[in-house]
Amino acid sequence: GETFGASKTSFETIRDEQVLRGAEIWGPFVNEEEWDLAKWLMLNVGHNQAEAFLKMPIAGTYIRLQIQRRVDPAYHNKGALLDDIDELPGGIRWKCEDVHVQGDLLDDDGKTRSETLEMWFRDPVECVRELMGNPAFRDVMAYAPERLFSDEAGEDKVINEM
Repeated sequence: GETFGASKTSFETIRDEQVLRGAEIWGPFVNEEEWDLAKWLMLNVGHNQAEAFLKMPIAGTYIRLQIQRRVDPAYHNKGALLDDIDELPGGIRWKCEDVHVQGDLLDDDGKTRSETLEMWFRDPVECVRELMGNPAFRDVMAYAPERLFSDEAGEDKVINEM
């Protein structure tokens, strides 16, 4: 195959913008620890529990003071945490278009029924561009066809659409 040109991936562009602004790689979060806490809360704790955790008064005893030094995020409630998460670079934006659909059933006046539906979609070319540019997939992305077999002898060929 041939190369038609080269350009930066969206991930490289975001990183370059952060460097130019002098921003940390943690985005809206103060440091890696705050990023890790936000990530853990979002992946492992329900919204109500996250809200309760972020509102806990961590003060009083020596142990609690030690914890407060380690667990003192800039966000002190779920709303502030979600605002910070919303500031993170996102993937391909969803688009919405109204689609007018003509049905096959008749209404009371004998006319075919119709309705307007929302159709949500993403640009598939942009999705592929983002996937191919994502550094997390760098070492596992394959660009050439492969022959797969389900047995060691290579006699039972696997056939699929991918």
